[in-house]
Amino acid sequence: MIDKRLEHFLLYDLSDDWMPVGAFVFFMRQITPSGYSSTAVLDVIAELATKGYLEYGGWSRDTGTWEPWKVSNEVALDRIANGFDGEPGLLAGTDRQLVDTEVFQAGITAAGRRRIAELGNPFEVYGDPWETDPSLRAEGKFPRWNP
Repeated sequence: MIDKRLEHFLLYDLSDDWMPVGAFVFFMRQITPSGYSSTAVLDVIAELATKGYLEYGGWSRDTGTWEPWKVSNEVALDRIANGFDGEPGLLAGTDRQLVDTEVFQAGITAAGRRRIAELGNPFEVYGDPWETDPSLRAEGKFPRWNP
């Protein structure tokens, strides 16, 4: 079961734009570092999709736009895990590759938008997980982050 803080931050970020697999890694390493592993990232992505909050997809090389994948959950997770369309997957990709890979871009669903509307701004609820990093911290007054 996904950590509620992690889910909240992921949905909040996802509500602004499509989210690549590297962003899932970044958030998980910061918010739930003790639970981080490549397979745990896949589990989080799968859980958000199962809850109906995210849609699997990616950038089409043909149209240059984001397109949903019309495949089963199993096929989508295999693409993310092992690579797809010439892009490295989560399981074998290096940290550098995962920052840049376009193997997958999650799209938020209407249910995901409703959920984040219910939850609000996670920074106001939990604080800023990056508060100690001047290059990453959010602007504003938030509660102290409690890892």
